[in-house]
Amino acid sequence: MGTTFKAVVYAHHKKEDGTYNVKIRVTHNRKRKHIATNIFVTKEDLTRGLKLKSQNVIDKLKTEIDRYMEIVSTIGAYQAKEMSVDDVMNYIATYEERNKHFELDFIDFSRKVIKETFDAGRDGTALSYETSINSLVRFLGDEHLPIAGVTVQLLEDYCMWLKKIPPRKNRVKGERAPSLYLGNIRILHNKAKDLYNDEDAGVIRIPLSPFKKFKVPKPPVTRKRSITIEQLQAIMSIGGKFPKGSRLELARDVFLLSFGLIGMNTVDLFNCNIISSERITYDRTKTHTRRVDNATISIKIEKEVRCLVDKYRDKTGKRVFNFYQRYADHNVFNANVNKGLKIIGKMENVAIDDLEFYAARHTWATLARNKANIDKATIHEALNHVDEQMRITDIYIDKDYSKQDEANKKVLALVEFKCPF
Repeated sequence: MGTTFKAVVYAHHKKEDGTYNVKIRVTHNRKRKHIATNIFVTKEDLTRGLKLKSQNVIDKLKTEIDRYMEIVSTIGAYQAKEMSVDDVMNYIATYEERNKHFELDFIDFSRKVIKETFDAGRDGTALSYETSINSLVRFLGDEHLPIAGVTVQLLEDYCMWLKKIPPRKNRVKGERAPSLYLGNIRILHNKAKDLYNDEDAGVIRIPLSPFKKFKVPKPPVTRKRSITIEQLQAIMSIGGKFPKGSRLELARDVFLLSFGLIGMNTVDLFNCNIISSERITYDRTKTHTRRVDNATISIKIEKEVRCLVDKYRDKTGKRVFNFYQRYADHNVFNANVNKGLKIIGKMENVAIDDLEFYAARHTWATLARNKANIDKATIHEALNHVDEQMRITDIYIDKDYSKQDEANKKVLALVEFKCPF
């Protein structure tokens, strides 16, 4: 049963001055309550049965009842069924306060989310959000954007702008920008809606949903990042050509160190702090917040890789490697490694267009599968990926790294891994 409203006058509500206060009777699920109005009538406005006959009064009350009907129409059918008449009365009484004019600066809100994401240690995600918002600000030419201004038209114009502008140095390349940046803006817009809207309570401060109509462009097919065995061997054979302590020496060594440790990322090489005589154990930064096991993994230090591990060991014991003593943070460390790899890739015997650090991880996985015949499940575990289907099962299984250790041995033997010094 729905909610109904009716203007009523009761004899026992007659005041000393002979007037009656008109009430609006609310009926919900066969229970009744009354809302007092600011309208008072006399006997001349009523019939003998206390029915309203003044058209002016009837019109005023109709306007009031129409407003109440519009408010209760925002209650979902299932929610209305579960509500009492007192709940409905409270919903009406608080509706305007809950839905008064709402203003939110989307750029400012996004900056706060970015800071919170940095504070949570999710630097990669935070940097991705920050790059996207900085791009949007350049497009707008303004640091401010009302949340109501995030419309389908704005998103379409911004998307076209992204496709036309040349990529900035050290920024996402043009073909990837529309997918990545607009995808991040969608995430941030949804975060605002999640925070400020409460659909169960009928509080809709941000009513627009532009991403229901605007479709974020699909990301382009990821370009091939892996390199061949011959190219990897060429990097190993560079030997002592680089000055000690140079960026080129660092880039070569860190690339090979990552490959020898099953594609360990620069952020984890920079921050890891647990090492035993045979193993390095760490929580993978990229996925540790999404995993109940904190994405913990342990890598065996094979004899072929030991020389690289020892070369960069932190003598203070604070961390596994001393990279933090040379660079302010892992982002600076990563940037220097990639700058060095760009130069190494152009060397005649290497000949890799746009060589980058992540190629070490891709190469290990590709060679493990295509050349060493390692099964996908073992590769998946070795790379410490998130698997939604196996996430819960993994809670009950003790970690055993023997399969990944054996897989790494095979891959290192396949490429005839050796230290370059």
